[in-house]
Amino acid sequence: MSQPLITAIVSTYNAEIFIKGCIEDLIAQTIFDELEILIIDSGSTQNESAICESFAKKHKQITLIRTEREPLYTAWNRAIHIAKGKYLTNANTDDRHSPNFMEIMANTLENRSEIGLVYSEQYISTIENETFEQCQKRAANIRHLPNYAPEELILRCMTGGQPMWRKSIHDTLGFFETNYKIAADYDMWLRIAEQFDFFHIPGPLGSVYESPDTISGSDNIRELNTEILSIQKHHLSKEKWRNLPGIKQKLASELFGRGYQRITHDNDNKAAEPFFRQAIKLDPTNLNYLKTYFVRCVLDIKR
Repeated sequence: MSQPLITAIVSTYNAEIFIKGCIEDLIAQTIFDELEILIIDSGSTQNESAICESFAKKHKQITLIRTEREPLYTAWNRAIHIAKGKYLTNANTDDRHSPNFMEIMANTLENRSEIGLVYSEQYISTIENETFEQCQKRAANIRHLPNYAPEELILRCMTGGQPMWRKSIHDTLGFFETNYKIAADYDMWLRIAEQFDFFHIPGPLGSVYESPDTISGSDNIRELNTEILSIQKHHLSKEKWRNLPGIKQKLASELFGRGYQRITHDNDNKAAEPFFRQAIKLDPTNLNYLKTYFVRCVLDIKR
């Protein structure tokens, strides 16, 4: 393999229970011969490195890099700097793919030069190391994703957790913003969307393990929403996004709902305040936003 078509980035930290299945899943890809696998062992205290080394001895396109403990997006950036693939995808240790995932995704990018990123639906798994085929067999629930539209992307991260994108994009746009700990991928997708279209491939091509312990799981939802709010405020200052018809009112509604969720879920008026304030800033004539903000955040009246 002179140059791989795709580089799959695997960042692992204390994920020994998942890593063997993750690598076997990638080896099973129909175009495995065109795939490079970069594994960043980010200072794990478990046994991932030994498992990965055993695979690397058998498959020359698997490379293991062991580092000190570092954040997810620092590890991704490290991998991107040395990746040889024309296209990139993140292969999370606890997620799985259909055998033709890489082939379908890459073919779409090969045939559509205006497309910068492709994405598809995923099955939702709550079972550790459940394969794509097992999800398919039991007809697991599907995380449905909309067709791409810029107004959808600025409202929420709509690409799911298993996109594929062009490596060349990083030559001009740079790398993942490491100030964000959970949502730097959303920031990057918005940056990419300023120059390229996205494409939605219908139907599930992967499966995601849903657990409150994952970086974007329910245990981290408050921090995730706070980062997303910061990202949306930043990008709304750019012409691409602020000129979308009616986008301020639509985003205000989205943010108000996100804030109200903090009240209904956590009974935490203070956590809701930044979302309400931004909703009012975007749509100052909405009396419901003003009333709710006054009652919940000024008077601090609980449910």
